[in-house]
Amino acid sequence: MRRSRWWLLGGVAGLVVVAAGLWLWSSTNRSSTPEDAALAYVQALESGDADAVAATGIDVSDTALVAFAAATAFIEDSEVTTARREDDGTSAVVPISFRLDGETHTAQLTIAIVDGRWSVDATGLGTLTVETTIGSDVAIGDATVPAETAALLLPATYALAAAPETLLEGESAARVLPGMKTTTTLDVVLRPEATAVAQAQLDTLLESCTAESAEVPDGCGIRIPWGTEFREVDAIRYRIDTAPVIALTPAGFTAEGGVLVATITGIAQNGEARTTTYRTDSWSVRGDLQFTADGLLLSAW
Repeated sequence: MRRSRWWLLGGVAGLVVVAAGLWLWSSTNRSSTPEDAALAYVQALESGDADAVAATGIDVSDTALVAFAAATAFIEDSEVTTARREDDGTSAVVPISFRLDGETHTAQLTIAIVDGRWSVDATGLGTLTVETTIGSDVAIGDATVPAETAALLLPATYALAAAPETLLEGESAARVLPGMKTTTTLDVVLRPEATAVAQAQLDTLLESCTAESAEVPDGCGIRIPWGTEFREVDAIRYRIDTAPVIALTPAGFTAEGGVLVATITGIAQNGEARTTTYRTDSWSVRGDLQFTADGLLLSAW
Protein backbone atom coordinates (compact mmCIF):
# COMPACT_ATOMS: atom_id res chain seq x y z
CA MET A 1 0.00 0.00 0.00
CA ARG A 2 2.74 2.32 0.98
CA ARG A 3 4.73 1.37 -2.13
CA SER A 4 1.64 2.04 -4.32
CA ARG A 5 1.19 5.47 -2.77
CA TRP A 6 4.82 6.35 -3.48
CA TRP A 7 4.39 5.17 -7.06
CA LEU A 8 1.29 7.33 -7.44
CA LEU A 9 3.02 10.37 -6.01
CA GLY A 10 6.02 9.75 -8.18
CA GLY A 11 3.81 9.48 -11.25
CA VAL A 12 2.04 12.74 -10.42
CA ALA A 13 5.38 14.48 -9.93
CA GLY A 14 6.52 13.11 -13.27
CA LEU A 15 3.41 14.49 -14.95
CA VAL A 16 4.05 17.89 -13.37
CA VAL A 17 7.63 17.89 -14.67
CA VAL A 18 6.46 16.88 -18.15
CA ALA A 19 3.74 19.56 -18.16
CA ALA A 20 6.21 22.21 -17.04
CA GLY A 21 8.60 21.12 -19.75
CA LEU A 22 5.90 21.35 -22.40
CA TRP A 23 4.90 24.83 -21.21
CA LEU A 24 8.53 25.97 -21.26
CA TRP A 25 9.04 24.56 -24.76
CA SER A 26 5.91 26.22 -26.12
CA SER A 27 6.66 29.59 -24.50
CA THR A 28 10.22 29.71 -25.84
CA ASN A 29 9.39 28.33 -29.28
CA ARG A 30 6.23 30.24 -30.17
CA SER A 31 7.98 31.33 -33.37
CA SER A 32 9.89 28.14 -34.11
CA THR A 33 9.08 28.56 -37.82
CA PRO A 34 8.54 31.63 -40.02
CA GLU A 35 4.89 30.64 -40.39
CA ASP A 36 4.52 30.54 -36.60
CA ALA A 37 6.02 34.03 -36.31
CA ALA A 38 3.74 35.43 -39.01
CA LEU A 39 0.69 33.81 -37.43
CA ALA A 40 1.57 35.14 -33.98
CA TYR A 41 1.98 38.63 -35.43
CA VAL A 42 -1.31 38.79 -37.34
CA GLN A 43 -3.20 37.28 -34.41
CA ALA A 44 -1.74 39.97 -32.16
CA LEU A 45 -2.87 42.61 -34.67
CA GLU A 46 -6.36 41.10 -34.70
CA SER A 47 -6.52 41.30 -30.90
CA GLY A 48 -5.88 45.04 -30.91
CA ASP A 49 -3.56 44.51 -27.94
CA ALA A 50 -0.43 46.64 -28.25
CA ASP A 51 1.40 44.58 -25.62
CA ALA A 52 0.66 41.38 -27.53
CA VAL A 53 2.10 42.94 -30.69
CA ALA A 54 5.27 44.02 -28.89
CA ALA A 55 5.63 40.51 -27.44
CA THR A 56 5.99 39.05 -30.95
CA GLY A 57 9.43 40.66 -31.18
CA ILE A 58 8.77 43.15 -33.97
CA ASP A 59 10.80 46.34 -33.71
CA VAL A 60 8.11 48.99 -33.25
CA SER A 61 8.21 52.43 -31.65
CA ASP A 62 6.35 53.40 -28.50
CA THR A 63 4.52 56.05 -30.53
CA ALA A 64 3.21 53.38 -32.91
CA LEU A 65 2.07 51.20 -30.01
CA VAL A 66 0.22 54.10 -28.35
CA ALA A 67 -1.44 54.98 -31.66
CA PHE A 68 -2.40 51.33 -32.24
CA ALA A 69 -4.18 51.23 -28.89
CA ALA A 70 -6.51 53.96 -30.22
CA ALA A 71 -7.11 52.44 -33.68
CA THR A 72 -10.72 52.42 -34.84
CA ALA A 73 -10.53 49.12 -36.73
CA PHE A 74 -8.19 46.12 -36.65
CA ILE A 75 -7.45 43.41 -39.19
CA GLU A 76 -9.53 40.24 -39.11
CA ASP A 77 -9.88 36.87 -40.85
CA SER A 78 -6.13 36.68 -41.37
CA GLU A 79 -4.52 33.70 -43.08
CA VAL A 80 -0.87 32.66 -43.34
CA THR A 81 0.46 30.49 -46.16
CA THR A 82 3.70 28.54 -46.61
CA ALA A 83 6.91 30.52 -46.26
CA ARG A 84 9.51 30.90 -48.97
CA ARG A 85 12.87 30.48 -47.25
CA GLU A 86 15.87 32.44 -48.42
CA ASP A 87 19.15 30.68 -49.21
CA ASP A 88 20.89 32.03 -46.12
CA GLY A 89 18.47 30.11 -43.90
CA THR A 90 18.02 33.10 -41.56
CA SER A 91 15.13 34.81 -43.32
CA ALA A 92 11.94 33.92 -45.12
CA VAL A 93 8.98 35.57 -46.83
CA VAL A 94 5.50 34.62 -45.66
CA PRO A 95 2.42 35.61 -47.71
CA ILE A 96 -0.60 36.66 -45.65
CA SER A 97 -4.16 37.76 -46.35
CA PHE A 98 -6.63 39.58 -44.12
CA ARG A 99 -9.63 41.86 -44.07
CA LEU A 100 -9.70 45.46 -42.88
CA ASP A 101 -12.73 47.71 -43.03
CA GLY A 102 -14.56 45.03 -44.98
CA GLU A 103 -11.95 44.80 -47.74
CA THR A 104 -9.56 41.92 -48.42
CA HIS A 105 -5.84 42.67 -48.59
CA THR A 106 -2.68 40.67 -49.15
CA ALA A 107 0.89 41.30 -48.06
CA GLN A 108 4.24 39.60 -47.76
CA LEU A 109 6.00 39.60 -44.42
CA THR A 110 9.74 39.14 -44.19
CA ILE A 111 10.63 37.03 -41.18
CA ALA A 112 14.17 36.95 -39.81
CA ILE A 113 15.92 35.35 -36.87
CA VAL A 114 16.48 37.94 -34.15
CA ASP A 115 17.93 36.92 -30.78
CA GLY A 116 17.32 33.28 -31.58
CA ARG A 117 13.67 33.60 -32.62
CA TRP A 118 11.79 34.21 -35.84
CA SER A 119 10.32 37.73 -35.87
CA VAL A 120 8.56 39.96 -38.39
CA ASP A 121 10.70 42.86 -39.63
CA ALA A 122 9.60 46.33 -40.80
CA THR A 123 7.55 44.81 -43.64
CA GLY A 124 4.91 44.19 -40.97
CA LEU A 125 4.50 47.95 -40.62
CA GLY A 126 3.10 50.58 -42.96
CA THR A 127 3.95 54.26 -43.38
CA LEU A 128 1.49 57.11 -43.02
CA THR A 129 2.18 60.65 -44.19
CA VAL A 130 -0.37 63.28 -43.22
CA GLU A 131 -0.34 66.60 -45.04
CA THR A 132 -2.04 69.37 -43.06
CA THR A 133 -3.27 72.80 -44.09
CA ILE A 134 -2.32 74.20 -40.65
CA GLY A 135 -0.03 72.87 -37.97
CA SER A 136 3.05 70.71 -37.73
CA ASP A 137 1.66 67.68 -35.87
CA VAL A 138 -1.18 65.17 -36.02
CA ALA A 139 -2.82 63.41 -33.08
CA ILE A 140 -3.69 59.69 -33.21
CA GLY A 141 -5.33 58.93 -29.90
CA ASP A 142 -2.77 59.86 -27.24
CA ALA A 143 0.08 59.69 -29.76
CA THR A 144 1.39 62.58 -31.83
CA VAL A 145 3.22 62.23 -35.14
CA PRO A 146 4.85 64.95 -37.26
CA ALA A 147 2.92 66.17 -40.26
CA GLU A 148 4.49 65.90 -43.72
CA THR A 149 6.70 63.04 -42.43
CA ALA A 150 6.30 59.31 -43.03
CA ALA A 151 5.47 57.63 -39.71
CA LEU A 152 5.85 53.87 -39.26
CA LEU A 153 2.61 52.47 -37.83
CA LEU A 154 1.04 49.08 -37.22
CA PRO A 155 -1.60 47.88 -39.71
CA ALA A 156 -5.02 49.21 -38.67
CA THR A 157 -7.43 52.05 -39.36
CA TYR A 158 -6.75 55.26 -37.47
CA ALA A 159 -8.71 58.38 -36.58
CA LEU A 160 -6.60 61.47 -37.20
CA ALA A 161 -7.01 64.86 -35.55
CA ALA A 162 -5.22 68.18 -35.84
CA ALA A 163 -2.82 68.93 -33.01
CA PRO A 164 -3.10 70.59 -30.64
CA GLU A 165 -6.78 69.69 -30.54
CA THR A 166 -7.53 72.55 -28.13
CA LEU A 167 -6.48 75.12 -30.75
CA LEU A 168 -7.06 73.45 -34.12
CA GLU A 169 -10.01 71.58 -35.60
CA GLY A 170 -9.74 68.91 -38.25
CA GLU A 171 -10.48 65.19 -38.41
CA SER A 172 -9.93 62.40 -40.90
CA ALA A 173 -9.28 58.65 -41.07
CA ALA A 174 -6.48 56.64 -42.62
CA ARG A 175 -5.89 52.95 -43.30
CA VAL A 176 -2.37 51.64 -42.79
CA LEU A 177 -1.40 48.37 -44.50
CA PRO A 178 1.78 46.30 -44.06
CA GLY A 179 4.54 47.27 -46.47
CA MET A 180 2.44 50.05 -48.00
CA LYS A 181 2.83 53.84 -48.09
CA THR A 182 -0.28 55.87 -47.37
CA THR A 183 -0.65 59.63 -47.80
CA THR A 184 -3.68 61.62 -46.72
CA THR A 185 -4.63 65.27 -46.28
CA LEU A 186 -6.07 66.73 -43.10
CA ASP A 187 -8.08 69.92 -43.59
CA VAL A 188 -7.54 72.07 -40.52
CA VAL A 189 -9.18 75.28 -39.33
CA LEU A 190 -8.45 77.52 -36.37
CA ARG A 191 -10.56 77.20 -33.25
CA PRO A 192 -11.64 80.44 -31.51
CA GLU A 193 -9.45 79.37 -28.59
CA ALA A 194 -6.38 79.83 -30.80
CA THR A 195 -7.04 83.56 -31.09
CA ALA A 196 -7.47 83.88 -27.34
CA VAL A 197 -4.21 82.04 -26.64
CA ALA A 198 -2.38 84.07 -29.30
CA GLN A 199 -3.69 87.35 -27.84
CA ALA A 200 -2.48 86.40 -24.38
CA GLN A 201 0.94 85.49 -25.80
CA LEU A 202 1.07 88.76 -27.72
CA ASP A 203 0.16 90.77 -24.60
CA THR A 204 3.06 89.13 -22.77
CA LEU A 205 5.38 89.95 -25.66
CA LEU A 206 4.25 93.58 -25.73
CA GLU A 207 4.84 93.93 -22.00
CA SER A 208 8.43 92.93 -22.64
CA CYS A 209 8.60 95.30 -25.61
CA THR A 210 7.47 98.25 -23.51
CA ALA A 211 9.85 97.77 -20.57
CA GLU A 212 11.85 100.95 -19.88
CA SER A 213 14.94 101.11 -22.06
CA ALA A 214 17.29 103.50 -23.83
CA GLU A 215 16.59 101.92 -27.23
CA VAL A 216 13.53 101.16 -29.31
CA PRO A 217 13.11 97.33 -29.38
CA ASP A 218 12.98 95.42 -32.65
CA GLY A 219 10.02 93.30 -33.64
CA CYS A 220 7.52 95.27 -31.58
CA GLY A 221 6.01 97.58 -34.18
CA ILE A 222 7.26 100.64 -32.30
CA ARG A 223 8.41 103.65 -34.33
CA ILE A 224 9.31 106.91 -32.54
CA PRO A 225 10.36 109.96 -34.61
CA TRP A 226 12.80 111.31 -32.02
CA GLY A 227 15.80 111.58 -34.33
CA THR A 228 15.25 115.26 -35.24
CA GLU A 229 14.68 116.34 -31.63
CA PHE A 230 17.17 114.32 -29.61
CA ARG A 231 20.92 114.06 -29.89
CA GLU A 232 21.03 111.40 -27.19
CA VAL A 233 18.36 109.26 -25.50
CA ASP A 234 18.75 108.32 -21.85
CA ALA A 235 15.47 106.47 -21.27
CA ILE A 236 12.20 105.60 -22.94
CA ARG A 237 9.17 104.92 -20.75
CA TYR A 238 6.07 103.39 -22.31
CA ARG A 239 2.41 103.24 -21.42
CA ILE A 240 -0.01 100.93 -23.24
CA ASP A 241 -3.42 102.61 -23.30
CA THR A 242 -4.91 100.01 -25.66
CA ALA A 243 -3.27 96.76 -26.71
CA PRO A 244 -3.37 95.83 -30.41
CA VAL A 245 -6.05 93.24 -31.19
CA ILE A 246 -4.75 90.12 -32.88
CA ALA A 247 -6.15 88.38 -35.95
CA LEU A 248 -4.77 85.04 -37.12
CA THR A 249 -4.15 83.53 -40.52
CA PRO A 250 -2.90 79.96 -41.11
CA ALA A 251 0.71 81.14 -41.27
CA GLY A 252 0.84 84.48 -39.49
CA PHE A 253 -0.89 87.20 -37.53
CA THR A 254 -1.67 90.90 -37.53
CA ALA A 255 -2.48 92.96 -34.46
CA GLU A 256 -3.91 96.45 -34.97
CA GLY A 257 -5.70 99.26 -33.19
CA GLY A 258 -3.20 99.73 -30.38
CA VAL A 259 -2.66 103.00 -28.54
CA LEU A 260 0.87 103.53 -27.23
CA VAL A 261 2.42 106.45 -25.35
CA ALA A 262 6.21 106.83 -25.15
CA THR A 263 8.04 109.41 -23.04
CA ILE A 264 11.67 110.04 -23.99
CA THR A 265 14.23 111.67 -21.73
CA GLY A 266 17.60 112.71 -23.08
CA ILE A 267 19.70 115.46 -24.63
CA ALA A 268 18.16 117.66 -27.29
CA GLN A 269 19.92 118.67 -30.50
CA ASN A 270 20.89 122.00 -28.86
CA GLY A 271 22.62 120.15 -26.01
CA GLU A 272 20.01 120.84 -23.36
CA ALA A 273 18.04 118.28 -21.33
CA ARG A 274 14.74 117.40 -22.96
CA THR A 275 11.67 115.30 -22.22
CA THR A 276 9.09 114.66 -24.93
CA THR A 277 6.00 112.46 -25.03
CA TYR A 278 4.86 110.77 -28.24
CA ARG A 279 1.53 109.05 -28.85
CA THR A 280 0.27 106.77 -31.59
CA ASP A 281 -3.32 105.66 -32.05
CA SER A 282 -2.42 103.12 -34.74
CA TRP A 283 0.09 100.86 -33.07
CA SER A 284 0.25 97.57 -35.00
CA VAL A 285 2.35 94.40 -34.89
CA ARG A 286 2.77 91.65 -37.48
CA GLY A 287 4.56 88.34 -37.52
CA ASP A 288 4.63 84.61 -38.08
CA LEU A 289 2.50 81.96 -36.40
CA GLN A 290 3.62 78.39 -35.75
CA PHE A 291 1.62 75.59 -34.13
CA THR A 292 3.46 72.93 -32.16
CA ALA A 293 2.16 69.63 -30.80
CA ASP A 294 0.87 71.32 -27.65
CA GLY A 295 0.61 75.03 -28.34
CA LEU A 296 1.48 77.93 -30.61
CA LEU A 297 4.40 80.31 -31.04
CA LEU A 298 4.28 83.91 -32.22
CA SER A 299 7.29 85.51 -33.88
CA ALA A 300 6.89 89.26 -34.36
CA TRP A 301 8.70 91.03 -37.15
